[in-house]
Amino acid sequence: MKGLEQDVAAYDDAAVEYEQAWRAHRPLDAVRKFGALAGRGARVLDIACGPALDVRLLRDAGLKVFAGDLSHACMKVGKVFHPKGALARWDFRRLPFLDATFGGVWAPAALQHLPRGRLRAGFAELRRVHATGPIFVTFREGTGDLEPVEDPPAGTIHATTVSIDECRALLLDAGYGEVEVEQRPDGLGREVTWVYGWGRLPATATATTSR
Repeated sequence: MKGLEQDVAAYDDAAVEYEQAWRAHRPLDAVRKFGALAGRGARVLDIACGPALDVRLLRDAGLKVFAGDLSHACMKVGKVFHPKGALARWDFRRLPFLDATFGGVWAPAALQHLPRGRLRAGFAELRRVHATGPIFVTFREGTGDLEPVEDPPAGTIHATTVSIDECRALLLDAGYGEVEVEQRPDGLGREVTWVYGWGRLPATATATTSR
C-alpha cells in the first residue's frame, strides 16, 4: 500500500501533533492573494485540509469555506476547532459535489499524494467542481513518483514531485488561465523547494467532466 492510503494512515496517527506543529507555519501571503482573487463571500473548497489548518485563515479572508480530508483523525481534530464549520471526510479523487460549485479551489500539498500518472485526473476532478475564480496548488519540486519524503510529525509519506514547467502544463491542460508558477524555499530550514501554482477561471467558464 503505497501512496494516498498509506499517507492517510500516517496522518491519522499524528493528527493532533501535526496540527500543533504546523498551525503557525501557513502560507499567509498565498491566503491573502487567494482571498483577493476569489472575492469576499466566495464559496471555496479546501480539498485536503488535514486538521483544518487553513480554515480559519480562509474565513478571515472573507471566504465561505468547505473543507475536507480523507484522514478520519484529522477531521476529528478539525471539528474540535470548527464545530459548526462545513467540514467533512471525503476523497478528493471523487469529490461529493456537483459540477461548477465553487468560486475557488485551495489545494496546497494535496495532489502530491497521487502517482504521476494520475495527476491530470486529479486536476480534472478539481476543475469539474470549480466554476470561477482562483486555484492554488503546491508541490515539492523534483521529478519523483511517490518517493518517500519526511513530513514531521507524521513521519515518512510518499510524494510526487514536479517541475515548474510540469506544474504550469498541468494547470493549462486542466483549462486554467492566467497561470503563474514560482519556486519557493521551504521556510523551515529543510532542503526542500516548493512549486507554487496559480490559475484562474473567468466568470463565464464552464466545467468539464473529462478525466
